[in-house]
Amino acid sequence: MMRLSTMLRVDATADPEGRSWLAQEILGRWAHDPGSERFFRSSTNFLYRFQSSGTGHFLRFADGAERRREDVVAEMDVVRSLAASGLKVASPVRSGAGRLVETVETNLGTFHAVVLPALEGSTLEIDELEAARFRAWGAALGRLHVAMRQLPDDLIGRRRTWRDDLAIAARHIPADARAMRRELSAVSTVLEALPDDADSIGLIHFDFELDNLVWRDGEIGVLDFDDCARYWYEADVVFALGELFDGRFDASDPSYREFLAGYETVRDPGPMWQGAAPDFVRLAELLRHARVLRALDLSPDDQQPDWLAPLHRKLADRLAAYEATLG
Repeated sequence: MMRLSTMLRVDATADPEGRSWLAQEILGRWAHDPGSERFFRSSTNFLYRFQSSGTGHFLRFADGAERRREDVVAEMDVVRSLAASGLKVASPVRSGAGRLVETVETNLGTFHAVVLPALEGSTLEIDELEAARFRAWGAALGRLHVAMRQLPDDLIGRRRTWRDDLAIAARHIPADARAMRRELSAVSTVLEALPDDADSIGLIHFDFELDNLVWRDGEIGVLDFDDCARYWYEADVVFALGELFDGRFDASDPSYREFLAGYETVRDPGPMWQGAAPDFVRLAELLRHARVLRALDLSPDDQQPDWLAPLHRKLADRLAAYEATLG
């Protein structure tokens, strides 16, 4: 999640209809239907939906202080390689200058931008999934892991590792957040003891949740590879089912068993399974809340627009609740 100060600064450029002079300036590098762009979402990136020759696309851009250009380029190279392998992914569109990633200097700073086609289909909520769809979800992740294992080592090596994420978390957790510091140390110790071999660890999606999947005619398209990283494959399963687990792993959960059964139809998890799922749940919670700490860079006493103040309170309350669970 980006810093709230960044979100405030950029989202302030959008008018009530969702048009933004900043998005228009950045989008000018690509072919598009003028005036079609509209605000869609701000989270890790800024996302605007637009039309190009009547076809739906997304403009995605991030502040240069939030994302490095080389990381965005590596992500796009991963996506293009996966598309070439036959997976249904949103492969980037080249700009008028022939670039996959455009770095744009503006009055608000430097932004790294890409354009992605809108995949046709529907996103689903977890309560819409019956057993067959949980199996399909698991099988889709299995296919993705098989394809990711075939990527060249030099491409995989351009993505961050789990150690990088722990180091980033350590920078954002202050010394006086003692419970979170203890949890960071405990989780780090557990992870260091896990096998670090090619069967267990590799490039994962990291965020294979339902809002990043598009379902159509029995096929699942995959979005949002900006967090793909080198982790244990088992962790990707746990991260995908975060909404199901809600901070507490349950190996007997029927939906988890269906998901795993689907995964096993594509890839044998035996070599990769370390029985560390409860620890990966802890890891996911720790990383998520370290990102919340980073995002909360505005004082609640600062004057905030109507849309931001509730978000600030929600994140602060979520962080306090998490810290309370740590004792």
